[in-house]
Amino acid sequence: MTDPVLDIVRRFQTPPNPRVLALTDLVRARHPEGSISGFLFYGSGLREADDPEKMLDLYVLVRSYRAVHGRSMRAVLNRLVPPNVYYLAAEGPDGRPLRSKYSILSLPEFERRARRGFSSGVWGRFAQATGVLRPEGEAAERRIFEGLAACVRTFAQEAEVLSPRRVGAEEFWTRALAASYRTELRAEDAEGRAAGIVAHDRQRYRALMDALYGPPDAEGLHSLPQRPRPDRWRRRRILGKPATVVRVLKAAFTFEGGVDYALHKLESHSGVRVEVTPSQRRHPVLWSPVLLWKVLRSGALR
Repeated sequence: MTDPVLDIVRRFQTPPNPRVLALTDLVRARHPEGSISGFLFYGSGLREADDPEKMLDLYVLVRSYRAVHGRSMRAVLNRLVPPNVYYLAAEGPDGRPLRSKYSILSLPEFERRARRGFSSGVWGRFAQATGVLRPEGEAAERRIFEGLAACVRTFAQEAEVLSPRRVGAEEFWTRALAASYRTELRAEDAEGRAAGIVAHDRQRYRALMDALYGPPDAEGLHSLPQRPRPDRWRRRRILGKPATVVRVLKAAFTFEGGVDYALHKLESHSGVRVEVTPSQRRHPVLWSPVLLWKVLRSGALR
């Protein structure tokens, strides 16, 4: 029996970009052979991969945290507060700069979070257009695509409470994405960003709406199911921003230059700039209580 959502996720794959494929080679070279199950390419970089100024976003799905990190504190942090985030800068195959932020998540954890979980961090992100790159064999490829289809279904079910009973595809997905963005630290307008994403992949979102809820009526509207579903979005907004700060601050301790990355991330998402001393930049673990206090005092969580 075919899964129409899975078919749509596969059909709307973007052809791999040489710059992004080069990036996956660089990431593989950083980690033990055989530890990576595949890559997920997502975000604005997916739509603008040829722009040398664009930071390219990857999720690196790994067999296990021990396989990629060994018996280290990084493995522990990756398991306790996933994902671990790293920065990579190099020269691309075309001679232009290549910059990436990549996040490490285990494939089993991706599958779990795609199907359930309070936070929209996985199912909200990967219900959007996502490129599957270099899966490690047919079994890994099947699991990754099935996980992406599960993200779509989970996101749609959680978003039903946000829309009227009869709604158009673009309005439904715009409301859903905007709600997900409001659970994070973001300086930009959530509604405007969500609308732009839906408009860019309009045919994909319309196809998914048809697959999930059947074809629209004569007015172009879909009927959502009449089943009670708790509205958890308010709690997601309350808890999501502190959780984002914790993940960003953790990044300050997991790679060289992490403090500058974390501060840039906080500023770009919240509009608040946090100043640190050279010593705090060189020794983030030692200064972690002070750095956390500075972030809280700055108002970045408002």
